[in-house]
Amino acid sequence: MAKGTQPPVGTIGVTATGGIIGWGIRLLTFSRYNHAFIVGPAGLLVEAAPGGARLGHISMYPRAKYNSNKVIPAETREAIWETALGFAQANNGKGIGYNWIDDIALGLRFFGFWSDRIARRIARTDRLQCAQLVDLAYSLNGIHLFDDGRLPLAVDPGDIEETF
Repeated sequence: MAKGTQPPVGTIGVTATGGIIGWGIRLLTFSRYNHAFIVGPAGLLVEAAPGGARLGHISMYPRAKYNSNKVIPAETREAIWETALGFAQANNGKGIGYNWIDDIALGLRFFGFWSDRIARRIARTDRLQCAQLVDLAYSLNGIHLFDDGRLPLAVDPGDIEETF
């Protein structure tokens, strides 16, 4: 994307963040990326964060990669944004909670650890990590990012980037 160009509303962004947590997520998921978010108007974004889903701005992630070329009708893009915004406004403005356990569980799947209990946990929508937030906002608006038979919400930021 050209410098200074805003991604369209409803666009997915992925990025690698600094710190030990970002490094750990990339390591556990074998990915170049450890964070995903949905773009809104005027460069706003919704992301899952440890304190809950929240609003931010794309300027926070200058090296982000975007799925701007994905052909999505404008009304669907707006609906995706509204869904993501609802996640940030949930719980009296505290945002839908973050899901550390899913970060760990999703990492363990790469090492062959999986069970029905883990699968049920990952499929819950009351707490979301960043890639789950993106996947759920898209699927609630009729766009299924994955058709590989995976469980709903069994996604990490690297999986999201592979859909670009």
